[in-house]
Amino acid sequence: MAFKLGSRSNNPTHQGGVKVITTPLKGGELAEARNDGTIAINSDKVDTSNKPLMNRIVKHEMKHMKDMKEGKAAYGDNWLMWEDKIYIRKKVNGIPIIDGPNGRWPEGSPEHPWEKEAIAAEKE
Repeated sequence: MAFKLGSRSNNPTHQGGVKVITTPLKGGELAEARNDGTIAINSDKVDTSNKPLMNRIVKHEMKHMKDMKEGKAAYGDNWLMWEDKIYIRKKVNGIPIIDGPNGRWPEGSPEHPWEKEAIAAEKE
């Protein structure tokens, strides 16, 4: 579950009891909610001094964290679970995609229902 964001600091902060760290992320996403209960912000993409952007990113990833905690979502390297159904992650022409409930879309696409909900949470 990822959102695309850049700062070079690895100093953790806490948002709503969740540890937020900055670190380079391989996939180009801005951030990701992790199974270990942390949110990682992509230090290569996100200016952490941009408070409105950081607020939006953290809200987005916190929604993913909430969904995982409640058992609505889960993920592994090659799969994603949403509402008790497993969807396989794969690459098509080098692009990471998920054949989700709304069809085949790139990872992070707003067409995936889990991303729609996280995008809506950014505005709360």
